[in-house]
Amino acid sequence: MKLSRIIKSLPSVQVRVTLSGELNAALENYARYYEHIHGDSVEGRALISEMLRAFIEADREFQSWTRARSNGRQHRVAPAPSPQATARTQP
Repeated sequence: MKLSRIIKSLPSVQVRVTLSGELNAALENYARYYEHIHGDSVEGRALISEMLRAFIEADREFQSWTRARSNGRQHRVAPAPSPQATARTQP
């Protein structure tokens, strides 16, 4: 078959965050900078998902880790000890 398998994208989710006043001011300023560069007005909150996407795509260590996991060389993280186990080992 010449048509490759269609990859279904994951469903979008809504995430609610609270920004500090300083971070919100910086985000609003970044929206003005975006408008200055691109000529399109945009709300700061509309930039958040694009900024997060760009950050994740630029993180080379994360990309390497993700590729290693998808190649079957999954990194295993030991589970955190349960509160009961911690209580038993403390004097």
